[in-house]
Amino acid sequence: INEIPCVTLLEAKEILGNKGSGNKLDLEPEDEVSICEYAKEEFDSDFIFVTHFPSSKPPFYAMDSKEDPRLAYKFDLLFRGLEITSGGQRIHDYDEQVAKMKAQGLNPDDFKYYLEAHKYGLPPHGGLGIGLERLVMKIINAQNIRTCSMFPRDINRLLP
Repeated sequence: INEIPCVTLLEAKEILGNKGSGNKLDLEPEDEVSICEYAKEEFDSDFIFVTHFPSSKPPFYAMDSKEDPRLAYKFDLLFRGLEITSGGQRIHDYDEQVAKMKAQGLNPDDFKYYLEAHKYGLPPHGGLGIGLERLVMKIINAQNIRTCSMFPRDINRLLP
C-alpha cells in the first residue's frame, strides 16, 4: 500500500496558486477537486490529507500546534475531489481547553460537564468524523449524494 500524500493548508494554497478560491481558512469544493487532481498527477493517489488549518477555524476542542499556535492539529482527508473525513488531535489539558474556548468567544460555564473530564485526567486523544455517504458516492461514481443516503434530506424532503 502506498502512503497517502499529505500537505498543509498553506502548501495546498500554494499548489492552487491563482486557481484557488481565496478562502484563507479552508478549502472550497472547487479547491478540493484541484488538490485531488494534483494528488493523482503527482502521487497517483485518489487520496490526500490536508493538515494544519488556522486555529481560529476548527472546533474549540482542536489542539493548537505547539510549533505555531496560529495553526491547529486538524486534518481533512480528500478522496477523488471531495472531503470524506475531518478530524484531529483534541485538547486534553483543562487550562488549555478553557483558554481556547475563551479565545473563540465561548463561555466555559456552558461546557461544565465536558470540562470535568479535563479536570480529572483526560488522556491525549484525537477524533474524526467520516461521511460514509460521501465515500460511497465516490466509490460507486454516483452523481448525487442523495442516491447514497437511506434518508436523504433537501429543501423539499424532511421526512422519510
